[in-house]
Amino acid sequence: MAFRDQLARSLPVPLRRTIYNQYRAFSLLRNRITARDGVVTLNGVRLHADAAKLGQEVVDLILRGDYEGREARMVRMFLEPEDVVIELGAGIGYIGMLCAQTVGVENVHSFEANPLMEPVIRANYALNAGAPHLSIGFLTDHDGEATLHVPELFWAASTTPMAGAREVRTPCIELNRTVAEIRPSFLIMDIEGGEIDVIQHLAPSTIRKVAMELHPGVVGEEAIADMEAKLRDMGFERRWISNAGEHAYYERAD
Repeated sequence: MAFRDQLARSLPVPLRRTIYNQYRAFSLLRNRITARDGVVTLNGVRLHADAAKLGQEVVDLILRGDYEGREARMVRMFLEPEDVVIELGAGIGYIGMLCAQTVGVENVHSFEANPLMEPVIRANYALNAGAPHLSIGFLTDHDGEATLHVPELFWAASTTPMAGAREVRTPCIELNRTVAEIRPSFLIMDIEGGEIDVIQHLAPSTIRKVAMELHPGVVGEEAIADMEAKLRDMGFERRWISNAGEHAYYERAD
């Protein structure tokens, strides 16, 4: 556990919440003042904060410094310069570019299932020094195509049908072939419950570190328990979990 986490957890909960809320308010004010042409810098990564595309809720998370905060913490705690990253769920490109600060853009391979996110991701890449490798598609157990259901805020796409959503076709990319080609050591993913299928289909490989957002409200606690059992069978142990229990890091000994 990082020293900052140890220090934070040693404080009384009310004091911890007060400090955190004051920090968020300061970050929101600072970023609103320093933003230029809708561009905000978050942990050294420059991002377009466009409410028309992302929604005001996501923009406020970026301005407060909370956007993908737990994923960013796992990157800072566990990613090392010698790692090669495979990211499932590129989002707006933030976590991939944060990883690139440590390992270089040439060692970050990001995958995003929603093709409508590609212009958003590439626009954010263009604000920064260099771009990670980006592929559009699902990593699953077969090649082919899948249907995404895309609501008005198109970053919230899902394979689950939603009222008022439009259908978009996206490629399926065979998971284990891709892992064998890239030879990553660090897998990070936020794929709205899709982590269950990824771990189910993942064969033994060069991956030694796994960081992910868990989605118990989507897949259920039993599915997460089964996924963690599969990880243990592959030699992984859980090394860190967030206070809310929705972000976890696993590591396999060499």
